[in-house]
Amino acid sequence: MTLDPVTREVIVGALRSVAEEMAVVEYRSSFSPIIREMLDFNCGIFDARGRMVAHSEQIPAQLGLMQFALEAALGKWGDEIAPGDAILTNHPYMGGTHTPDLQVFEPAFVDGALVAWTGSIAHHIDIGGRFPGTESAQAEDLFSEGLIFPAIKLVEGGRRVRALYDLVAANVRDPHATLGDLDAQLAACRRGRERIAELAARHGTDVLVSAMDELLDDTASRARAIFAAWPRRRIEVEGYQDDAGFAGTPPVRIPLEVREDGLLHVDFTGTDAQVRSGVNVPIASTHAGVFFAVRCAAGREGISQNDGLARSVRLHVPEGCLLNPTYPTALSARHLAVQRIADLMLEALSELLPDRAIAGSQISFPAFIFQAIDPRSGRLTLLGDILGGGGGARRDAPGEDGIDTYTSNCAILPVEITELEYPFLVERSELVDGSGGAGRQRGGMGLRRDYRLLADEADGMYYIEQTDPRFGPKGREGGGPGASAVVRLRRDGAWRDLPGKDAPRLVRGDVIRFQSAGGGGFGPVDDDAPA
Repeated sequence: MTLDPVTREVIVGALRSVAEEMAVVEYRSSFSPIIREMLDFNCGIFDARGRMVAHSEQIPAQLGLMQFALEAALGKWGDEIAPGDAILTNHPYMGGTHTPDLQVFEPAFVDGALVAWTGSIAHHIDIGGRFPGTESAQAEDLFSEGLIFPAIKLVEGGRRVRALYDLVAANVRDPHATLGDLDAQLAACRRGRERIAELAARHGTDVLVSAMDELLDDTASRARAIFAAWPRRRIEVEGYQDDAGFAGTPPVRIPLEVREDGLLHVDFTGTDAQVRSGVNVPIASTHAGVFFAVRCAAGREGISQNDGLARSVRLHVPEGCLLNPTYPTALSARHLAVQRIADLMLEALSELLPDRAIAGSQISFPAFIFQAIDPRSGRLTLLGDILGGGGGARRDAPGEDGIDTYTSNCAILPVEITELEYPFLVERSELVDGSGGAGRQRGGMGLRRDYRLLADEADGMYYIEQTDPRFGPKGREGGGPGASAVVRLRRDGAWRDLPGKDAPRLVRGDVIRFQSAGGGGFGPVDDDAPA
């Protein structure tokens, strides 16, 4: 069936609206601040074959990979899917990200026929494992990174699988929050199913299915037309991670080549081998970092994040390297390298398309989770936070201050929530003056936060990149680099520097400081310009 353009656009717009409505249902139903305050989740709609069609706009690192997880689930279950089922998966080697990102998918049946899927991915504050909060750069294999769900049924025929709920409750540090957040994901998927049924009733099932097919074909054609208009050049860049996940280990190299021949080829051949820590990147997340940068470079032409884009970009990533590790390599702290992928892609595309160039943004990504008993309530708490930093300057604008750049896009946890729900006092939360790179347009400022522990002790982990000034945010066209990131601890009145990744124990009165990197400047400083 071929649709008229107006009908197709009405349906496509409706599908996007449904995905956004699913997102509202999820964050208003969730229990954990990491979802309801920091918005570390996404919702999507997929066709019957598992191809992404529409999505909400929260975390790009999750958007580009949900269809990989659903396709793996469909490959496992085949025709054994029925109305009222819900699939739960988080397996990094079955299209997932890291184990704390639980993905829930529900089939949408209309008159007995499978028409579409609805899905939610959400970062859970803890899913068990060796470290509080599950994720850590210090993890040395997948089995220390919590519960693994290899695309199993969470709900079957409309009834929850009680054994699975009992298993989760017995193995996570905050079962109330984890199970409540799972319910929020199910609620979002259910809302999506209801809206898809309404669209099928209004327009007809055949029309709805045709609109999804045409959207994907249109996106693929649009993407290839955009790529064809770009200069035919081969661009090579390289970047480094500060270390291999442990203090004292050498930097890890990531080379990148971009070329175009009708499709966009992104080649990571030569990337250093996978490492003995949790900073490796599952292949689905490598795709997500690339897709994000391509959408940014497309600019006003616009490319939707769906299967049409995925089929127009080809990744070449050697198996066994940092960006495509082999099972059961650890990878819970994979986001640090995903941000480097996005940064390298935008550096290469800035060379290819200088009118759209941008200086390097912070990818320091200060993130931590600490477990402590709140003396006010006697309750075990898990505080997690993520700090933004400086965005890269552009030809016509300075960099943004204190933002969670690129594929991340989390909101910062409000100070009031931190102090209300956790035994920590935020002593300072401020932009770091002068941390942005100098230039005709200055880089954005980094962010500094100091957290003082009010409980007797706290165990946890943190990780942060760009503490090595050699690998900080780059300036562009003569602009200066952004300032490096810093982690410090104050104990007994004295400050000392900490390594970029660690799993420390804090004691009452300790103050831990996280300071993100500033963004790179654009263009040389104009000595005649006002200060």
